[in-house]
Amino acid sequence: MALVPVISFGQNLDSLEQVLTTKKLTDEERINILDDLSWFYNSIDVDRSIAFGKRGLELAEKTRDEKMTATFLKNIGISYYMDGVYDTALTYLDKAKPIIEKRDDYRAQTSLYNAYANIYRQQSLYNEAIANYLKAAKILETQGDIQRLGAVYSNIGGVYQIMINYQQALVYYEKAEQLAIEADDKDGLGSVYTALSDIGLYQEAPIEESIAYAEKAIELFQQTDNKLFLNKALQTLAKVHYYHDDYATALPLAKQAVKQAKALGFDHYTAQAVELTSNIYFHQGDYERSVEAALEVLAIDTTDINITRSVYANLTSAYAYLGKPGLTRKYMTKYMGTLDRYSNESFQNSLSAMEVKYETEKKELKITALEKQQQLYIWLGIAGATILLIALAFAFIRYRLAVSRQKLAEKESQRLQQEKQLVAVQATLDGEAAERTRLAKDLHDGLGGMLSAIKMNLPQVKGDALLETVDVTRFQTALGMLDDSIQELRRVAHHMMPESLLRYGLKVSLADFCAAIPIADFHYFGDEARLPNKLEIMVYRCIHELVNNALKHAEANHINVQLVQEADRISFTVQDDGKGFDKHNVSEGMGLRNIRQRVDAFQGKLDIFSSDEGTEVHVELELTNNERHD
Repeated sequence: MALVPVISFGQNLDSLEQVLTTKKLTDEERINILDDLSWFYNSIDVDRSIAFGKRGLELAEKTRDEKMTATFLKNIGISYYMDGVYDTALTYLDKAKPIIEKRDDYRAQTSLYNAYANIYRQQSLYNEAIANYLKAAKILETQGDIQRLGAVYSNIGGVYQIMINYQQALVYYEKAEQLAIEADDKDGLGSVYTALSDIGLYQEAPIEESIAYAEKAIELFQQTDNKLFLNKALQTLAKVHYYHDDYATALPLAKQAVKQAKALGFDHYTAQAVELTSNIYFHQGDYERSVEAALEVLAIDTTDINITRSVYANLTSAYAYLGKPGLTRKYMTKYMGTLDRYSNESFQNSLSAMEVKYETEKKELKITALEKQQQLYIWLGIAGATILLIALAFAFIRYRLAVSRQKLAEKESQRLQQEKQLVAVQATLDGEAAERTRLAKDLHDGLGGMLSAIKMNLPQVKGDALLETVDVTRFQTALGMLDDSIQELRRVAHHMMPESLLRYGLKVSLADFCAAIPIADFHYFGDEARLPNKLEIMVYRCIHELVNNALKHAEANHINVQLVQEADRISFTVQDDGKGFDKHNVSEGMGLRNIRQRVDAFQGKLDIFSSDEGTEVHVELELTNNERHD
């Protein structure tokens, strides 16, 4: 049997490919080489990694090698993840999972759970991501594999970093750093330093500290020749200089990162790097190049909604500065559509994640109760016929106790359900309110100010130049379109988070809202004391959604909004004279479902009455001691 060289990190992969093609190998030797090639190419050349993985999978299935079949399925899934094709990646991982989980191979199992977690992380399903990382961590802790455990801790820190929970992220990064130093894991240590450099941007750390972390990471990745991680660290260093307005230093670093990412062939990293160059060009006032880079990002097949949203914002602002109102309006519309999609996906993903967590805990409670019953029946069988009467009596007593415990468990399960739904929805509402407030401020103060500045400068550009009649008409049309864009921008920013709601409360903000709608009347009764911000925002958003539903769907001629505030309760009613709908035959849309979830989060009651003469929606909320005014 010929000896096959084992691949190492320093070995040339091309030489191993030569071994695969020039030597006469057994199937086992060929499978091992294909495994090495598919694994090590996944961070260098995804297409070649997938190709070698599929060749190995075909050979493993042909030789009925179950272990290597699962290994190649996992390798191919990870390669598709590296290429950003998450659906296909999950398909291969799902095929590998039942084989790997039944085998006593902790490395394969932890690699599988890490792969699942990485995909869920990219899909913004953070609860599922952390759950899979923790599965891997539990196995690695048992095995004492500190190098891989450090990498998992670093990944968990990354999820908390995305969720802007920097305190918890730093806890896991500190654990990962200690384990990486102990295991002399340069790649792991470099990943931690890259993350710490990025976190420093949002915790107002000194720029020297962020730069030092990024440069340490780059040095470590150069030593290990890890080109993928090196590209991420290089992008982070460029972003540090960009965030501190050092564009002259940031731009060549970003361009270098673009070149490296393209050479690696990873669309996601390429899109990130090109987006960064677009941002730098914009802040340097080079709007033409900013537009060129932004359009290049859109041409890349990326599923990251955050990148798409940022690019549309750049195009909107850059075209505004370039005096192209038509394109400004076009990309503003795309930007707003992306914002709506982002808000809806975040809201639904948060609810879905909490529902999965609740269902898992509910099943565990039921399984525990069933196991206790089964133990009881086994014990009664062992007791024997000699003490049958005593055993039956004892069994009856134990059965009653088990029933009582089961009822208590079901009540506890219901309580957990209510608490988890409340926490999930309130957390989502908090995040939605914070995001709306931030976006409204950015739109009004940032983009709104830029559009106003452009409007002021356009007449000066015209100057004393003599224009043809048709050019005058076009110039006036452009000014009109710019006015419309400014008004639309202010309207969107106001409806996302009205300033009057934050300053003066529900009565003033709702009065302003209804006054802007010719067919809407607003009536307020009772106490005008302020309520907690969360409750006021919830009431305002519900009424806003109900009025918009009446305008869009009911074809109403008149809408009546009524708000009643008392010492221990608050209620509101939205009534229209539109065409109504049949609640039994027409399912609730996304708007009504979101309203019902918001009301449930505050333990309120929602009633809907609809007929051919119109629709009335009534909501009542009991105020807790913390929510009542003094």
